[in-house]
Amino acid sequence: MIQVIKQRHSVRTFEKKEIPLDDEKVIQKIVQESMNEPTPFGTPVKLYFLRNKDAHSPESKKVGMYGYVKHVPAYLTGSTLNTKEGLLDFGFVFEKAILELVKRGFGTVWLSGDFDNEDLENFAREGHVVPVMAPVGYPGYKQSLKERFLRMKQEASDRKKHEELFGLQDFDTPLEKSHPYYDVLELVRLAPSALNKQPWRILVDGDHFHLYLKRTEKFPAQVADSEMINMGIAMRHIMIGLAAMNHTGTIQVDDAAMRPEGLEYVASIHVN
Repeated sequence: MIQVIKQRHSVRTFEKKEIPLDDEKVIQKIVQESMNEPTPFGTPVKLYFLRNKDAHSPESKKVGMYGYVKHVPAYLTGSTLNTKEGLLDFGFVFEKAILELVKRGFGTVWLSGDFDNEDLENFAREGHVVPVMAPVGYPGYKQSLKERFLRMKQEASDRKKHEELFGLQDFDTPLEKSHPYYDVLELVRLAPSALNKQPWRILVDGDHFHLYLKRTEKFPAQVADSEMINMGIAMRHIMIGLAAMNHTGTIQVDDAAMRPEGLEYVASIHVN
């Protein structure tokens, strides 16, 4: 899964191809397994696979807060409680499903915002929101190795540096590359985020990861807090990194964690 994180990129143009029944069964299995996994804060998260009736419209369609997509055969979406814990759990679960889809060769992209779709409104029961849609299909173009390298290089240059995001006990002390958890945090640095704002800030203190949210000024108003969902994604990536080291983690609120000025404490992960 680490290689999937490193190689994933956003896909906004898809092949003019329906998803056959056998592939839909694969997707539905991923959806079900993702929903069945216990969430960090116990919030039930529902995921839905929807075929797109207008998949082959000649026009690109703007979906959500940003992002034009074209020839989308289907979407993955979901609903959760519109609470801090609900949105953290949603990001944690939805990212698992997305990574499993990419692992199997599907193209996807996270799209957040307000969605004008009656089907989605039916999913949002009282107190619930539908915060994200992800187009799902087959990438609409084949890139050469050189093209893929250049794209990955460009995406990497758009990301904040490791030392801007993470610290050892405080944010003035960066983690050295030799630190055992450096590569775990690198997986967070590669995670997707709304408008690519990369709002996560993380302190490593012994065997604890303390996660903080750096709010983006004048972030567009939305039906749900996308930046909190981003923190759920970050938690998923840390757990993947720990699993690769044959460790597990416990996600919890730690009253003893630092509360740095200008940052919003979210949660901590204790390495078991």
